[in-house]
Amino acid sequence: MKPKRPERPARAKQQTPQEVRDALLELVQRKFYEGDWIGFQKEQRDLLRWVILWPASWLNERGVTVPPDKYREIVGKVLIEAAVFQRGKIKYRPAYLRHVVQSHFAHHGEDIYSAAKAIRTAAEHAVLTLGKLPVGEPDRLVAEFAAAIRLLGRKRATKPAARNDQLTLI
Repeated sequence: MKPKRPERPARAKQQTPQEVRDALLELVQRKFYEGDWIGFQKEQRDLLRWVILWPASWLNERGVTVPPDKYREIVGKVLIEAAVFQRGKIKYRPAYLRHVVQSHFAHHGEDIYSAAKAIRTAAEHAVLTLGKLPVGEPDRLVAEFAAAIRLLGRKRATKPAARNDQLTLI
């Protein structure tokens, strides 16, 4: 009888941008919309634009990218800190969270930028040094999120109002 081989642990899989987006939205819903599913659904578009996707456009403007797990870590940390230090009732949660995220990037943006740039530089150096390593698919999360925020920023197409061209005579 052959002894059983131990099962191999599952290989770590890189998260897709959709998984990161969904995980961050779930975190926002859990921390700020507990029991308010309708409010969360109504405000989800602004949450996406102002809270989840905005950091990607900030990074994209500076020409850097981060792996999906690092992006989730950065934004998740900001959201958790916002929940911990929240005081009082919030009038409009997406606006509050936008302010928190943008303030965080205003204060810690240079650190985030430096770390992202260092990761990119180290990866490029390793590839150039070794030369023969196959280059994997680049992280596309920042580029996809930056494109999504541009799409969400567009005005929705509306039907033109019905015109009443008839004159009424009195």
